[in-house]
Amino acid sequence: MSSVSFANPWILVVLPVIPLALAVWWRGTARARERARSLSRTGSARPPYAAACLFSLAAVAAVASAAQPRWGTRESEVPRTGADLVVVIDISRSMDARDVAPTRLEAAKETVNAVMDRLGGDRVGLVVFAGDSRVRFPLTTDFVAARQVVDSLQTGTVLVQAGTSAALGLEQAVSLLSEDAEAGRVILLITDGDDLGGDPAAAATRVQHSGADLLVAGVGTASGSIVPVVDPRTGIEAPKLDVTGAQIVTKLNEPFLRALATAGGGRYVGSDLTLVPGAVDGRLRALERSRIESRPAILPVERYQLFAGIALASLLLGALAERFARFPLRAGVALAALAVILGGCATESYRANEEGRKAIERGDYGLAVEKFLEVQVARPDDPAVALNLAAAYAAAGRETEAIAAARRALASNNAATRARAYSSIGHHQFALERLNEALDAFRRALLDNPDDDAARHDYEVVLRLLFPAIEPTPTPPPPSPGTGGETPVPPASASPGTSPGSGGGVPTGVAGTPSPAGSGSGEGTPSAGSTRQASLAELERQLRDIDQQVARLLEAAGETPTPQQALEILRILAERAEIASKRDSLTGGGGPRDY
Repeated sequence: MSSVSFANPWILVVLPVIPLALAVWWRGTARARERARSLSRTGSARPPYAAACLFSLAAVAAVASAAQPRWGTRESEVPRTGADLVVVIDISRSMDARDVAPTRLEAAKETVNAVMDRLGGDRVGLVVFAGDSRVRFPLTTDFVAARQVVDSLQTGTVLVQAGTSAALGLEQAVSLLSEDAEAGRVILLITDGDDLGGDPAAAATRVQHSGADLLVAGVGTASGSIVPVVDPRTGIEAPKLDVTGAQIVTKLNEPFLRALATAGGGRYVGSDLTLVPGAVDGRLRALERSRIESRPAILPVERYQLFAGIALASLLLGALAERFARFPLRAGVALAALAVILGGCATESYRANEEGRKAIERGDYGLAVEKFLEVQVARPDDPAVALNLAAAYAAAGRETEAIAAARRALASNNAATRARAYSSIGHHQFALERLNEALDAFRRALLDNPDDDAARHDYEVVLRLLFPAIEPTPTPPPPSPGTGGETPVPPASASPGTSPGSGGGVPTGVAGTPSPAGSGSGEGTPSAGSTRQASLAELERQLRDIDQQVARLLEAAGETPTPQQALEILRILAERAEIASKRDSLTGGGGPRDY
């Protein structure tokens, strides 16, 4: 039988007083009978010894009940309540700029970790974006694994395509959020706002219709910084250049971010990232909490009701014994023996288990390991003890020993217990950076318990770390006339001075053949090069007009645009991004959208 622990052990100091009082009463009664016998030949009435014993037993049981004894354990589902938070981080190349130390992305990652440090029962998900977006991990309460993923974030096109489109990141975040209408939902967008494409107005409208609270945080400075690029062949870092050979300077676009936040029904929290964790925490606390998950917990079984019942029964029997002097003494003795047997149920193993659990709560992981080892000696086949020991080893930073301890629980006949053991092993392997072994452990956990959402999430996280998306190789566009591509070579059957496909019978531009007036000097029919230059000029004019229009709107809106003004600004900027994309395709360069 497992050992006994008490919720209020200090009350037990009263116990020695009860037998002492009974002994004093017993001795006093014996002396009184002797004195009465010496003074009178008539025998005195027999003292109520049985009643005294029963009353003493009632007092002992009452004290024990007040101390709240516990032995044995039970598994219970512990509900967790909270809100949902989806963090959307810009990982385009402009986030490598160093106008915020050490870089914009590193500052954003530190901010996200600080936000997660304040989360309680809330869930967090992560979306990253550049030219497109991707979910890095779904909503989870496993903040340890979430922090690992956040710390591994890097800029570039391994996970996402080149460019910057916060609109796609916001749309992905809305899709990731829980559909539970009772759960509070928050989207935190962290970006520099530089050269965003797509349709931010439509994305902001979708966020507002989803009911999620949008918080937008800017990262960067108004003066900006160059975009550093490392040559993968030489490892040398150099500034990124545009198509004209000039250095690209990326600046924080606060007007755009204000408009985006307003259009989404949210708030722009500024570019001071130290204020973001507090803003997010305050918003989450103001939202409605809902039940987001239930997890099994091992709880001690309270036994105070048993002792309260013994106390009540002893009082009743004691009253009867006092009323009827012939009440048999052996009934009281039997009850006393029962109390002794119940009190002797305590074993050292259960006491050590409780001490180990309390040691973990205090942060004394070395003592916790020592106590759980004592329990394992007494109960070597108990999987719960093995998992407790594994948790203590892991808390003490002894991951290898934690794996060995958790493996003892794999001998259990219960599939759910084996699944917990495999999940425990997976976390310890992950902490040792053995990703292949961690992936295999989480896979086995899912085989034993396919409904384990936590194990499925862990499996997906490790899978993405092991097999990230391969960077796509850009396909060059086909050469256009006048863009520097090679001149098509005519077929061998064509004669010099003839057009391919003319059958060789119609010479073009050779002596003796009439030509259109002025064709020899390049005048008359416009060339492809002149058409392209005209198109570029028109596109540049349209971009200048849009920039002037946006400047007027921003000046009129100020720092607090109305939702209508914000949507109009976003719509015009989306149109500008589309025109800029056409211009970039004509210049043959990537333009600003490739970072």
